[in-house]
Amino acid sequence: MRIDTRKRVRHVAGENIVMMQGDGAADMTKVVGLNESSMLLHERLSGREFTVEDVAAVLTDEYEVDAATALKDAGEWVKSMKKEGLILD
Repeated sequence: MRIDTRKRVRHVAGENIVMMQGDGAADMTKVVGLNESSMLLHERLSGREFTVEDVAAVLTDEYEVDAATALKDAGEWVKSMKKEGLILD
């Protein structure tokens, strides 16, 4: 899988956000906020293919978290980012 780099992170009013313009006549703009750990993962994983295990490795390298917790959190992050259209298979 990989991060969809067509959707750019913007820093607005102290927050990291991704704005996605909707299609059609109605304004369906969607804004997704990235917290500190999501931003870290986005920065470290952009521009390359990665697995859930790669995400977990970033988390264990950066935070004091055990491997099992990191893998669980990584799976949840991937699922959430796929749902928002920020990660492609």
